[in-house]
Amino acid sequence: MFLSCQSCGVWGNPGRSIHREVQIPICFSLCSCRGLVSDEKQSAVELDAVLQHHQDMQEKLAEEMLSLARSLKNNTLAAQNVIKQDNQTLSHSLRMADQNFEKLKDESDRLEQHAKKSVNWLLWIMLIVVCFIFISMILFIRIFPKLK
Repeated sequence: MFLSCQSCGVWGNPGRSIHREVQIPICFSLCSCRGLVSDEKQSAVELDAVLQHHQDMQEKLAEEMLSLARSLKNNTLAAQNVIKQDNQTLSHSLRMADQNFEKLKDESDRLEQHAKKSVNWLLWIMLIVVCFIFISMILFIRIFPKLK
């Protein structure tokens, strides 16, 4: 859609400009109402505006990149500290697991030896008790015969 300049009546596209971010109306370059501006001055003004806009965008991007780099550094340092703490905790847990394994091994050996000793003694005690009961029963039957 083309509109005319309200002061001089020059037709142009109101949204058209040199750059999307810099709105320099088309009538600025075509209007005679603003005075006679040579093409060189107009191009210089437009070029300065575009260059200033690009410089501002570059500065903004540089500041944003700097802040992102700082936040990345902070996040990296925080992650590094967390990983160090996790490594220390893991090392401590491994040492404790090794100590517990050694203690468990020692206790298992002791229990095995104790189990062997007690079974050996228990076996002999049971054998002696069975023999005593057998002999006692034979003597009991011989001493007290069946009554008729």
